[in-house]
Amino acid sequence: MMFVLTLLPIAIMPGSAVADPDSEVRPVRAVVLVDESGSLTDKDVLRERDAARTIALSELSPLSQVAVVGFGSSNGPGQAPVTLVCPLAEVATAQDRESLGRCVDKLHRRTEQEGNDTDHAAALDQAMAIMNEPDDRERAKIVFLLTDGRLDVAESVRHGPDPQARNSNAQREIEATLKEAQTARVQVWPLGFGQADKAALDAFAAGGWRQPCGEQESARPKARVARTSADVERSLLEAFAYARCAEISHADTGSLEEGGTTDLHVNIPIVATDGSIVVVKRDKRVQVAYLDPNGEPVPKQGERHESVFQAAGESGPVESLRIRNPLPGRWTVRLTSPAGVRRQEVSTTVMWQGALRASIGLSNPSPRPGERVTVRLRLQTRSAVITDPAALKPLRFSAQMSGDGFGMIPVELSDGGTKPDRAAQDGEYSGDVIVPTTATGRLSFLGRVSGPGVTSDERPYHVVIPGPADTLRAKLVLREATVEPGGEVSGAVQVTNDGAPTRLTLRLLDAPEATIGRAGLTVPAGESEHTFTLRAGRPGVSADGPIGGMVQVLDPTGRPVAEDFLRVTLRRPMPLWQWLLIAAAVVLVLAAAIGALLWGKRRAARRAADPSDLTLHLYGPDGVRRSQLRAPVDEGPEFTFVISGDHMTRTHDGRGYAVRRGGGQSVVVTDPAGRPLEPALRPGRRLELPGGLLLGVDDARGGGAAGGAPERPAYGMTQPTETTSRRRPMPGDDLL
Repeated sequence: MMFVLTLLPIAIMPGSAVADPDSEVRPVRAVVLVDESGSLTDKDVLRERDAARTIALSELSPLSQVAVVGFGSSNGPGQAPVTLVCPLAEVATAQDRESLGRCVDKLHRRTEQEGNDTDHAAALDQAMAIMNEPDDRERAKIVFLLTDGRLDVAESVRHGPDPQARNSNAQREIEATLKEAQTARVQVWPLGFGQADKAALDAFAAGGWRQPCGEQESARPKARVARTSADVERSLLEAFAYARCAEISHADTGSLEEGGTTDLHVNIPIVATDGSIVVVKRDKRVQVAYLDPNGEPVPKQGERHESVFQAAGESGPVESLRIRNPLPGRWTVRLTSPAGVRRQEVSTTVMWQGALRASIGLSNPSPRPGERVTVRLRLQTRSAVITDPAALKPLRFSAQMSGDGFGMIPVELSDGGTKPDRAAQDGEYSGDVIVPTTATGRLSFLGRVSGPGVTSDERPYHVVIPGPADTLRAKLVLREATVEPGGEVSGAVQVTNDGAPTRLTLRLLDAPEATIGRAGLTVPAGESEHTFTLRAGRPGVSADGPIGGMVQVLDPTGRPVAEDFLRVTLRRPMPLWQWLLIAAAVVLVLAAAIGALLWGKRRAARRAADPSDLTLHLYGPDGVRRSQLRAPVDEGPEFTFVISGDHMTRTHDGRGYAVRRGGGQSVVVTDPAGRPLEPALRPGRRLELPGGLLLGVDDARGGGAAGGAPERPAYGMTQPTETTSRRRPMPGDDLL
């Protein structure tokens, strides 16, 4: 699909612009021809019925029309080759679509008394008669032919008196009707059932209009053959999507158990402005709910934020949810089976289309011969600009310039961030072109965007080269900004006026999410700058994201003298509950940090006071060691002992000498009366006790005797640290 744009002068319309009314998916007029002949089985006709119902339910535009025609043959009196099962009707409301879904139930396999041969000629004649009815909407014309493809009218006198020539006569009628369809731009999409004649089906597809979506190959009509019920659903939806220049997602399938619930998913891209989620649930008792990408259930009828919803088919085996302005992302389809409904396979898919508008802008909308002009092109939905590089990747942006005095000049556009492009991958494609010196009058700029799943847009816009009397130049300064919906953005117009004072007008184009506060500017002679403000978005209504639109500066004749795209992104204020949640999270983090700090300090204090690395040595007056005592583990910062003769013994009731760590490597010893002994004990320094005894200590934490030679401890064994070199467990080690 292709956008075609040109630039034209536009009347002055200051203030807020509204969405272009043409920004809608193109409606279609679809005629479904359903073979009811005896060459098909009852099961085949049932599948055809499901296919016809699916078309009625899945259509995107409320302005579309659908008719369903059953056909067989006329082999005798009272028989008719075609039956108008569902007269041509719009699918504007859910009731309209429900009605179409119900009327297809009248389709059935014909009996011999009803005329049960296959008259494709009569069926196509009926389809063209419907297509030729007056149409004030220029709807795309599509015929779906559901048949086995086997022409059989040997018993039908309407094709001539000779039974041997009737099939040939009917075939010539078919070929003539297909030529008429081609001239009238009517597509023919065959879907084969039963023992289908693929060659005949291919001929039907090739005979009608072949380029409904330009050069998009997937949109060229082609025949499909359905072997299973799943084939019917998928083949028909694909054909319907491509016939109307739309796209369709891969189907998500699953098993739904009796009394159970299952979730299926579809993805709606950001370029989609209209979508239809089709759910094949098989049993009408199955309930379906739809959750948007935020996980919130959406209504089946009505509006929510900027989206409009309309469900249909809830009382049948297939239902759909038509969405205008869908939220892009991963949608959830939740199916719930009541008790008594047997296990079955269910599926969902989404058909979508982008009714997009390409906006074109010039760095100087009043260029003179020899001047360089930057052409900028970007794509937007009904209200927002598309900036996602992944969404824009399948699309192709191009432009050209032509005018009086020269031929067409192509303009190469890119979004790589290299000048003249302002920023890489921001959705704005830019390119430079020099106005030829031979240009004399009008310039025409043409921008194109092509790609799958998007509808075309045409906007002519001609520029007139300024003459000698044009003495005014202007430059528009619009800063890039992010604001809350309803917020203000400032801008300025810099003017050089070599003539008399004049008045300029500001105008917004394609900017439904913006209003301008000051539309008129009085410009004196000489150089001047004039500021203005824009209000962006609607509080409580507008969604997050970049908004579309352009600001133009018009001279008194309505000619643009400066213009630029809006580069404003909306960010809704954070709800109170989110602020409270963040505040609670911050409090929790701070509490955890403080707790960790206090725990660390406490652990450090316990570690510093822990005596478990100490070993006491008791020496006699002669300096010979008489006893050794290791400090206990996990018994607090202090331990006690008594001396009996020349032997130290632990006590557990607080009697005797008490030992605990002091500052640094000092060890405080308290006598049985509770008086600290001086000086403090430390490795390398003995402490005198009553009776001429001496008390020494080794500290494994300090690596032996402090203050002495590192290779030889002050007391005890030759290698006293061997007694504690493998550090015993400490309180709190299990928390590390």
